[in-house]
Amino acid sequence: MREDEFARYLREVRGQAETTVQSRLANCARLEEFEGDLDALFDRDRMEALIDRLAYSAEDERQGHRPRHNVPIGGEHVARSSATLKYAARLYRDFRAEAGDAEAGDSDRPPQLPAGSANGKRKPAASGWPDWSSPSETDMLGLARVLARHARFLRPDVVAAVTEDNARHASEWRTLLDERSVDPDIYLWDGSPCAFPGVRRYVGSDEQAQLSKRAPARAPADDCLILDRNNYPKHVWAFALTGREFRNRGPDGYQLAHLADHKEYKNRWRKEFNQEGSGSPPRPFGLFTSSANTIFVPDDFLRPTDSSPRLRALLLWRAHRLYGGVCRLAPPPLVEKPLAEAEWDPDGFEWAPPVGTLEHVPAFLKFRRARIAELAERWSRPR
Repeated sequence: MREDEFARYLREVRGQAETTVQSRLANCARLEEFEGDLDALFDRDRMEALIDRLAYSAEDERQGHRPRHNVPIGGEHVARSSATLKYAARLYRDFRAEAGDAEAGDSDRPPQLPAGSANGKRKPAASGWPDWSSPSETDMLGLARVLARHARFLRPDVVAAVTEDNARHASEWRTLLDERSVDPDIYLWDGSPCAFPGVRRYVGSDEQAQLSKRAPARAPADDCLILDRNNYPKHVWAFALTGREFRNRGPDGYQLAHLADHKEYKNRWRKEFNQEGSGSPPRPFGLFTSSANTIFVPDDFLRPTDSSPRLRALLLWRAHRLYGGVCRLAPPPLVEKPLAEAEWDPDGFEWAPPVGTLEHVPAFLKFRRARIAELAERWSRPR
């Protein structure tokens, strides 16, 4: 292992703090102890076989599967430790690849990335435009730590109450949806925390016009009882925090944000979840009112949490840690994506405490049962 050069690469190119640099060096040294010389592995197949062996998911750990790599890991958190080693291996592979570029250019300097490519990927220059730098890893982690202190998640027991009530009424509501040609699996998968089965967000200008009654509904909307702008997801929050249904005003300075995409257009599930077995997931509409798929974030963070893959992944991992024991966040065959970078482990962040109370949850469950029955009666359609 080219220890000194790799350390310089981590500091100067990846922008990592000294404590992180030393941790990555130790990770790579441990890999060399049990898997062999990293430079030889890079020369053989660019470390692809090693990185593949290091893949070990939380689901593998739950099922008691043995890791395929040779590094001994004692105690708990085998998946997390394996992910840390995999991340270190990927960093060393990137270092060697970029060092190769520098050597090919007969340079004595450590490998450098062009400005604007702090994530290790080179960006093509746009003709005539300046080449500005992007936030470093340290910058993004700093932003994430501020976000974590202000992002508001519902308490797990509130989500558990919704999930358990779905299970109690699953047979009744699945029949209700099926009789109206709505696929029940969209909303009521096993362990679903969907707060309003049959309600989804409008999609496109035609449905928006129908919702605002600027245009007549040509036919009932696909796979739902009713279209909604963004009120139904807030009802469970309003009951848990104020004891009554949502009434057009939320907490000052905060907006509701969805964690996983609830629309089909440009859905990012392939990037944000793993897939267990074959088959495709159902349409994602059930995530719209899911009590485990919404959070409140400060107004200033709404755009970053929608567009930054790093921040989105962090929030999803946080949701998995909070709710993984009480519900299934996404419909099968989607499962949690394993943590790839130890620095982004949500357990290492200071989070705002989950919010809400169980006191008014029975009132919410009564309210939603009445509302679902009302919607089914109002929006009944022939098979």
